[in-house]
Amino acid sequence: MKIYPLRTGDIRPLGPEDIPLIFLTHNSIQFLPSFLAHYRNLGVTRFLCVDDQSTDGTRENLLKEKDVDVFGSDVRYRQANGGNLWREALVRIFGTKRWYMNVDCDEYLVYDGCETRKLPELIAALEAKGVLHCPAPMIDCYPSNSIKSAVFDGSTDIMPWQIANSFDRQGYRLFRTSSAMTMMGGPRDRLLDDPEHYDELMKYPLLFVEHEIAFTISIHKPWPFDRNFSPIYGSLLHFKFFSETEEFVKKAIAGGQYFKGSRAYKTMLEAITAGKLDNLNSNVSVQYQGSKQLLDLGFFKSAF
Repeated sequence: MKIYPLRTGDIRPLGPEDIPLIFLTHNSIQFLPSFLAHYRNLGVTRFLCVDDQSTDGTRENLLKEKDVDVFGSDVRYRQANGGNLWREALVRIFGTKRWYMNVDCDEYLVYDGCETRKLPELIAALEAKGVLHCPAPMIDCYPSNSIKSAVFDGSTDIMPWQIANSFDRQGYRLFRTSSAMTMMGGPRDRLLDDPEHYDELMKYPLLFVEHEIAFTISIHKPWPFDRNFSPIYGSLLHFKFFSETEEFVKKAIAGGQYFKGSRAYKTMLEAITAGKLDNLNSNVSVQYQGSKQLLDLGFFKSAF
């Protein structure tokens, strides 16, 4: 397995003050404008991307961005161990003993005061507490009306939480395993059959990487494991439910690149076909209002 830069001039070394973000893409063009804008606003200075053979213009658009280093690979996502080998390769190229962000294109980090507090402030607060892996569970967001009416195509500067503007305020379960924390709950837990096959919400999107194998095992339990049990200081707003969800799910199944034969997406397609995902609202739904709301609801603690 190898990755290679897709633009002359990459690979550019990171500076000591850079905050790099690792992400993988495959036909994610609708998320790119808001994704890049959100993380630039938080203080990310470099984006390190492996594009998995996108055909919708994702790759071409990323190559126009001066702060994005774009790589291709001789293997697909599944062959790269769910992308973990790509992440490991990026760390080998750009170096250890520094903080990295590691998220997907449909995940937007939120923490106390993130509207004005930048990542260097959060990192300083985490270091002062001795926290080197920052857990942040995914919160599935969905539109307040029917999914089919929620169009998000990235053609404007609208952020995804302005379209998929609701989430479940309660109904989550947090567990501790020997290697990490794990969390379940949210609308998929309410509506899908066998949610345990799909519903792993805990991630560690911001972490100090000292070893090249930090991401090798799983993005849900980075190594070393003993750093995975700090208080939760953020959440990832997660966006899977828009008008094009059914089309996306069918393509994910056909592509065959995801965990256990795209089992999670097959479960979603069954629910879509049965009409279970037409409208995700319930008596636990609330509309997203910002980081203070999530802090007050107990989704995370303040690091400050």
